[in-house]
Amino acid sequence: APFVYPIIEDRFEAIEEAARDALECADIVLVNAGSSAGREDFTSAVVKKIGELLVHGVAIFPGKPTILGVGKSSAGQVKPLIGIPGYPVSAVLALQEFVRPLMAHMAGAPTHGHSAATAVMSRKSASRLGMEEFLRVKLGEVGGRLVALPAKRGASVISSLIEADGVVRVPPGSEGIEAGEEVGVELLRPLSEI
Repeated sequence: APFVYPIIEDRFEAIEEAARDALECADIVLVNAGSSAGREDFTSAVVKKIGELLVHGVAIFPGKPTILGVGKSSAGQVKPLIGIPGYPVSAVLALQEFVRPLMAHMAGAPTHGHSAATAVMSRKSASRLGMEEFLRVKLGEVGGRLVALPAKRGASVISSLIEADGVVRVPPGSEGIEAGEEVGVELLRPLSEI
């Protein structure tokens, strides 16, 4: 069962103490927020001090500030120590892309893939080169074809998670998707409910 620590003060020492405590009793330690490039973000420094910082920043959008590291309990057990971005959409993507598969692996369970569908983009959608974008889309049937309409973008746009029917992964080498282009959609709800 998950154990949720109370919100702690944004001080290096407080974060370090909470992370060390969590390493004693948890299989995976997640630190929410404090992983961006701002001058007061301490999570990566804490991970460096109490363990090994493997990655600070991943090539996905939203979710770029994700931190991947490991820490040791006092008994010497090595455990994942992950910094989850504070913006809600970034946090959800980091959990889906990194934490969920890690938990399945640690439990010896299969990693379940998403149901998929093919849709046609309703309008052009530009993306950043070098980043895999997780474009949330609303789906609908128009003229016998499944059409994908991009949702509002941004790491803090919670409505894009609530209203989305699926996600289109835009590869890092792409500048976006053209209107009318056929795309694969990872479904967030059954097609029968869309």
